[in-house]
Amino acid sequence: MNELIIVLIIIFATFVSAIGSLFLKLGTKTLSLNFIKLLKNHKLILGVILFGVSMLFYIWGLSLAKLSFIYPITSLTYIWISLLSIKYLNEKMNVYKWFGIAIIIVGVFLITV
Repeated sequence: MNELIIVLIIIFATFVSAIGSLFLKLGTKTLSLNFIKLLKNHKLILGVILFGVSMLFYIWGLSLAKLSFIYPITSLTYIWISLLSIKYLNEKMNVYKWFGIAIIIVGVFLITV
């Protein structure tokens, strides 16, 4: 399969994983150790489901390419998490975090070239 398609599969998996993390975080606001309340925590359940979907795409990507090619691309999750946290959790970024994101982008580019 074309490497570009494999990269897109893994990028999609990282994005879905990041959204899953966002919903897990949102679900922890009403977290309870009561099993019935856990089953009613829709945000937490959606987060777990999205992680499962992400895992399926990641496994698919692993079946198509070398781990040493795919694994560095998973660092894009950090970028998605940062952007989603700013937008939906009102978290703040500083210049060091933006610099780190730039380094991740350059690193992923260098790995996939």
